[in-house]
Amino acid sequence: MPIFDRFVPKEPARGEQERAAFHPIPYRKIFSELDTTGEEAKAQYPDDRKTVDEFIRILKESCRDRHKKVLDGEWRPMNAQARFFLSADRMCAYACLLPPENDGGGISFETFWEDLHYEGILHGVFPEEELQREFALGYLHVFPVARGKLPYPGSDGKLTELFQRRTNMRVEVQNGSQVDFGPDSQVQPIRKGTVICMIRPPKEGTPGMDVTGQALPSPPVFSANVPQGVNTKIDRGGLALTASVDGILYIENDLFCVQAQKIIDGSMEQFQGTLQISGNLYVEGNVDGGADIEASGDIIIGGKMGQARVTSTGGTIRVQEGIFGTKDQTFLTAARQVQSPVMECAEIVAETSVIAEAINNCTIRCGGTVYAMGGRGMIVDSLIRAGGSVLCLRIGNLAGGRSQISVGYPPHIPESWERIRGELAEIGPTLTVLWDNITTLRKLGHRITEKEQAVLETLLEQRKLYIERQEMLKIDLEAVNKALDKKSKGIIRCEMVQPCLDVQIGRSKEEITTREEQCNIHLCERRILLK
Repeated sequence: MPIFDRFVPKEPARGEQERAAFHPIPYRKIFSELDTTGEEAKAQYPDDRKTVDEFIRILKESCRDRHKKVLDGEWRPMNAQARFFLSADRMCAYACLLPPENDGGGISFETFWEDLHYEGILHGVFPEEELQREFALGYLHVFPVARGKLPYPGSDGKLTELFQRRTNMRVEVQNGSQVDFGPDSQVQPIRKGTVICMIRPPKEGTPGMDVTGQALPSPPVFSANVPQGVNTKIDRGGLALTASVDGILYIENDLFCVQAQKIIDGSMEQFQGTLQISGNLYVEGNVDGGADIEASGDIIIGGKMGQARVTSTGGTIRVQEGIFGTKDQTFLTAARQVQSPVMECAEIVAETSVIAEAINNCTIRCGGTVYAMGGRGMIVDSLIRAGGSVLCLRIGNLAGGRSQISVGYPPHIPESWERIRGELAEIGPTLTVLWDNITTLRKLGHRITEKEQAVLETLLEQRKLYIERQEMLKIDLEAVNKALDKKSKGIIRCEMVQPCLDVQIGRSKEEITTREEQCNIHLCERRILLK
């Protein structure tokens, strides 16, 4: 038999609800009272509306059954009962006292209190004094008796990044459009031990408990995802991500990485002598005043470059704020790329490519492509020999001047072709002069003096040497001609050409003396075409 259907003694105990004997109450009247008390409970506890509605429905069914039993004569006296109800999530419990039927006995607060605990409502029960006040309001009064404790959520780990997420910070790139020389693209030098990110560990929440004493775990918390990449480490007891080497900080695959690099703070404008570095080098400021720098890896100059010699024997050179050199005193040589927004009055050698926004009065030898596609995209008064192509926006300016560009062949081949042909052109007249002098002396016959005979022998020896040199040059020229006769994909592409421009592709040459637009200068059947 349910605990709430127990009879209580006829003698009223302390706190017992006393009721005079009465005839069965029509259940419709009870329903009306339940509806009224339900509305009062919902108004007082609006978050419990669904729970109260469900409890009222169950109470009405119970009252209908009790009333029916009394009318059927199954049970003569029917004691008052305490009914309890749990919300669907077991976070609150409600109670209601049903009146006695057919001269049944009342219910004491002690019995009500015991029934509460026998029903397993153990946690979050309201203070006894408060429940006594609710109990005293009598039958058909719906009121809460217990509330559980919700779990208190913790907090996930958090990461605070102290540096910008700059991508593509590796010095060498695939093409000219990947280099941005703007202020937001400045490389980020970092010293060993510098904090990159602060790490806040997760904080566990507090578990809760429903009214039956069932524990409610707090939601799980998660550690911060630490973007640890190459040459970084988690330090300071797990509270920081730091650089493990001096170098340049960059993002790769969403991870903070450090490219190991020797760092020189400030400028190198008064440096005398040669600085040789094994590995990568970063100079924070300017390089000028005749400095001579050599590194086996990448070289990054954070400021400007003037009168100096900079050599990377195994990497790329980037001058972030421009090269403003002095003719015959500014040299850059890189095993990979040379990058700078401005290149003025400098001699540049790059094995792969050259990337700039403006090239003025420079001599450039490049094994790949010369790019001038950003910013002004201009090439003026420069000699460029590119093994690949030259891609720019504009060649020349309104002031005139002359640029010379050869494309499609390794720089040394057209240079060798020019040198050999020039030397052969000089040897021919020299041999003619020698032969004329020899002929004149030979005509003297036996009248030639000893001194003249010595001169003749010297002239003959010189002529022999020149002939041998001429034959060697002809062999070399034949080899170079074969190299130049190979089909080339080299082009010069630009939006506008101002006169004058000398173009060489293979053994073909063209002088452009008119203003041309949308040029795609290339070689077709040994002819240079502009479109």
